[in-house]
Amino acid sequence: MAYTPDLFAVADGRPSVLGSFERAFGSWKAAAVASDRLQRDSTLQVYADMWGAFTEWCVGQSPQVTLEDLTEEDLEHFLEFRRAKKNIELSPRYAWRLLSLVDRVLTRHAFDTQQPKNEAAAEYIKHSDDIRRANISERPALDYLDADQARRLVTYVSAVRPGAGERRLVSSWQELRNLTAVAMHLGAGLTPGDLRELPLSAPVVAGGRWKGVPWKLKVPGNGNRPARETPIAPWAGQVLRQWLIARADAGLRTAPHPDGKGGSQGPFLFPGRSGQQWGKMAHYEAIKQVMEISGVDDPDSGSGGAFRLRHTFALRQLRRKRSVEDVARWMGIANLEEMDRYRGVLEGYEEAA
Repeated sequence: MAYTPDLFAVADGRPSVLGSFERAFGSWKAAAVASDRLQRDSTLQVYADMWGAFTEWCVGQSPQVTLEDLTEEDLEHFLEFRRAKKNIELSPRYAWRLLSLVDRVLTRHAFDTQQPKNEAAAEYIKHSDDIRRANISERPALDYLDADQARRLVTYVSAVRPGAGERRLVSSWQELRNLTAVAMHLGAGLTPGDLRELPLSAPVVAGGRWKGVPWKLKVPGNGNRPARETPIAPWAGQVLRQWLIARADAGLRTAPHPDGKGGSQGPFLFPGRSGQQWGKMAHYEAIKQVMEISGVDDPDSGSGGAFRLRHTFALRQLRRKRSVEDVARWMGIANLEEMDRYRGVLEGYEEAA
């Protein structure tokens, strides 16, 4: 079915079905890219093709299927249509990717319209054992630090604290910023996007066990995830305290941190050299360098990503018998099915001190 301009027409003051689908996908894509969840053009194109085929089918039905009225039965009919059109048996993995995309766009659409989310796609996945198992079994191996690596990294980063057995002095505020960023990924479970977006007001000190030591972070929402609070491991909180002191002493320039509503949340907690938001590649290289120098990563390994640290945070918390619901909430994960990735490695995961 070819898209035609009249499908965008507004009837009775309401946008067309096609217009609603296009805007919802565009909004989700923009938020996903901004939060570092999508970085490859090839992946974006795959999702765009999937959504385009789904949109074409929905607007071609009589009556048209809207984002608000979409049902599990509609999704089943669409998958059957795709099987017949392609004349192949769609793999459970493909079905999972498609349905997960639909669910994420529906989540974004609910956020944009301030309406209850349509749970049809999430429920379809939940009720389809083969699709759910395909996601778990075919997902690439989880990348995380083992207990010895985590222990070594905690010791290395913590050495900047006063009172550390062999305290190590840093040469610049940038070096301390980089160490503290690693501490926040490993000790608070932040994504790269979370960390780079944090305002200076994010650390919470009041109510903690130790005077002047932050014990949790207020993480702003980013479109895909709502605002949340996440605890900070005690060792990481002490490193963050050192960064806050050094940051103030350095007299860093403070660019405004936009809140998306024309206002500001104050300066960034972890700024770049100019006081602006820390760049994606600069952040990635900084995290990689700390992990290499600490001896956790080989310089030629090609690893060193912050998501390794975030996955390790989840495993450490679950190993300590924290509930799956609590850990998911701290990490900003709305769909508990995403937590299944940790079950396969949890039993053999030795807790680091």
